[in-house]
Amino acid sequence: MKGRTGIYRLQSWLGEAGQALSQTSGRLFLTNFLSGALVAGSVYLLGQTVLPDLLLGWGIKVLLLCRYALAEYRTLQFPAGLIIAVYLLASAFAAASCTYIRSAAAMAGLNSLLAGLLLYSGWRGHLPFILTLGLALVIVLITLAALLDNLLRGRSLRRASRQAVDKQQSEAAILRHITHSVCPTVQTALSPVLAVTELVRQDPLLDRIVARRRDGSDERVSDALATAITSLEQIRDILVSTEDIFNNRLDEQDFSEIDLRELFNREILPLYSHCRFTVRVSFGDVRSVRLHRSSFIHAIRNLLRNAELHAFPDGFEQQGPLFASFAISRTARQLVIAYENNGVPLPPDFTARDFLAFGRKGKNSPGKGLGGAWVDKFLELHNGSFTIEGTNPVRFRMVLPIRR
Repeated sequence: MKGRTGIYRLQSWLGEAGQALSQTSGRLFLTNFLSGALVAGSVYLLGQTVLPDLLLGWGIKVLLLCRYALAEYRTLQFPAGLIIAVYLLASAFAAASCTYIRSAAAMAGLNSLLAGLLLYSGWRGHLPFILTLGLALVIVLITLAALLDNLLRGRSLRRASRQAVDKQQSEAAILRHITHSVCPTVQTALSPVLAVTELVRQDPLLDRIVARRRDGSDERVSDALATAITSLEQIRDILVSTEDIFNNRLDEQDFSEIDLRELFNREILPLYSHCRFTVRVSFGDVRSVRLHRSSFIHAIRNLLRNAELHAFPDGFEQQGPLFASFAISRTARQLVIAYENNGVPLPPDFTARDFLAFGRKGKNSPGKGLGGAWVDKFLELHNGSFTIEGTNPVRFRMVLPIRR
């Protein structure tokens, strides 16, 4: 019984599928038949009018006119150099209008006017008709090629623009999800560190040594806690501001007066106390500067991160101490940040564009090619410039206009 039931179900399913298929095919056949009937009826009715005779008669006249003009042209004697010069002149005019007139409609209109004037002069007998017809044909073909190129280029640009917008939206959505997920986690990690720091603030435990830095100095518990707090706060700040930075949604209120000495001493230098190289900073007479805080910190940290990965890799040794230095100075209108390290030299053909390019890195580089891109974004936010002043030792120079 079970086997028969299964067979009945299969037969029923096949019958329903065949009926649906026949209905679909019937509808498709009816649609195609009606379309064909309309086309056939239109052709039959058109054949009962005088329109086909008129079109054929006009076409024959045009062909005969061209045939007679061609025969007449062959009987005339024109210097070959003159003919070539005329054709080149017409081609140059059409190409110039296609190149320098931005409006496609204006370009097509101008070239059409020129072609029409040539045909009219040939029709009136001022010039050999076949010559004017050839010139007009040259202009028309150049114009059609330019219009087709504009159409294809416009489609390509629109497609690229849509892809760029979609990519930017996708990246922004991913970044928002990361920010939404990571910021609470960072805050969760930061809260107990702050609580423990406050709890043991007066405790001798804060003065206990937990590690020895590369430079031989002692790292105390208080130093380790301060470094952890600073790192977590910077992670939170950069997550919150990255989307606005890369989408150019910053306002003047996002810039603030920053004490550079305090900033380096509290939020940058302590994070690199364990590195193989020493970070040196000289400020000259610079004290307070108006900057975008998180992007400046991240740009400086990326320069030091690049030095850690590329300039001073494991195993690199040379005479004298290893260092990365920043010399900060100012003029009446500009802030100048001169960076130098005495690590692995850059390739002689290395350019500023190579350093600032997004995602570009060396073949054996352990990084992601984003450090220079962050520096480039920092400079863009501050309307600054970047130059490479030396490759051995490595010297960079960043110049920022002073913000008032």
